[in-house]
Amino acid sequence: MSNTPNEQHSDMCMSENTITVYGTGTIEATPDIANAVIGAETTSKSISEAQRENAETISAVVNTIHNIGISNDNIQTADYRIEEEYTFENNTKQFLGYKVTHLLNVLIEPVQKTGAVLDAAVASGANTLSGIQFKIKHPEQYSQKALTLAIEQAREKAIDIAVALKVQLPRTPHKVIEIESSTPVYRMLSQYQGTPIQPGQLTIAASVKMIYVFPT
Repeated sequence: MSNTPNEQHSDMCMSENTITVYGTGTIEATPDIANAVIGAETTSKSISEAQRENAETISAVVNTIHNIGISNDNIQTADYRIEEEYTFENNTKQFLGYKVTHLLNVLIEPVQKTGAVLDAAVASGANTLSGIQFKIKHPEQYSQKALTLAIEQAREKAIDIAVALKVQLPRTPHKVIEIESSTPVYRMLSQYQGTPIQPGQLTIAASVKMIYVFPT
């Protein structure tokens, strides 16, 4: 349904008497939890033997990290698979055996335990570590702070523009649009090289678009 002539005139006037500004805000925060994928790969000519060895290794890993304070609720199977392995010699396919892979997704809390958990897992037989990721357990408070900073920056820009144009800026904007989600940029380690583990800092960012309508 098309706008009436009066509505179209009103829209045109509003577009001609607006100040549109953008603002960004960022917050640095220290991670308080970590995720890691810890697992074991075992191989054998016998599928049952490969499974048995893998089960023993994973059981040892789980018991060890339990002793460090990681609960069952924070340990979940991420992947379990059995594969046949082959090689090719003189254009002939040769069976090598079976490979059993069992990967655990482990939530480590507090983050200061990360190095101890990884070292203990390796000492207990884990031979695959990946996806070490540092996070913030409750990022909402930081996201809100970043959003507040973005709004404050946009407001300051609008004030500067209004002063330059010699127009009166309303106390509140006509519209505020969040144009970027306030989510932390997770920090990951692509390769584990033993303790110590340094989680570093995470960046939480927010961006807004604000539109002010000023009187003619």
